[in-house]
Amino acid sequence: MDNFELNNLDYKEACEFDKRGCCKTYWSILMREHVVFFTFFVCNDYNLFYVKIERLFLLICTQMTVNGLFFVHESMYKKNMQSEDFTFVQKIPQILFTLVANHIIEVILCYLSMTDTHVYQIKALPKDEKIGEKVLDIMDCMKRKLTGFFVLTFLLFLFYWYFISAFCAVYQNTQVIFLRDSGISILTSYIEPFIIYGVTALLRIISLARCCRRRMGCVYKLSDLIPFF
Repeated sequence: MDNFELNNLDYKEACEFDKRGCCKTYWSILMREHVVFFTFFVCNDYNLFYVKIERLFLLICTQMTVNGLFFVHESMYKKNMQSEDFTFVQKIPQILFTLVANHIIEVILCYLSMTDTHVYQIKALPKDEKIGEKVLDIMDCMKRKLTGFFVLTFLLFLFYWYFISAFCAVYQNTQVIFLRDSGISILTSYIEPFIIYGVTALLRIISLARCCRRRMGCVYKLSDLIPFF
């Protein structure tokens, strides 16, 4: 079994088959859940590379657009007319809101674009007379999802292009602030997975430790919920 299959075992099977250490478990989760690692460093994982690239670019554009939407009229007036800037503490709600919106979009995109889950479904099918029909049904589902992915990304890219262009054209004095805030949000979204999935790996290791084995199913299920994608 590869890392994806090991990470998706139920608790009893994981106690028996998952013999990886903390570092290997953490790295396997990070390679799956961190968008940059998943896009550029994971190969032969039954996912389409150009779809990964498109998803990465769309998430970057999403963060830029949400940062633009977050500027309310009063604060924009101050920044545009008085060159007033906010402190980092005042930017925390904006960063958190951007992260939440970005994660929501990412969940939808992952649901539509991750083809490896369908491949593992095919691998898990029982070898019977109806396997051909089941494989075709799974392939049709995959095609429908990918079609939805390309339609959705096209519409979002169109909206993002229009909004960001109009935003920067109207509020020319805030372009530097806009780009800086977008950069902070993007950087935060790339640092955040190291912490979140570190906790995930730690919970998983604790639940599979010899002293706790087969007695901490709840902790294992909790660790399995955090990497939602």
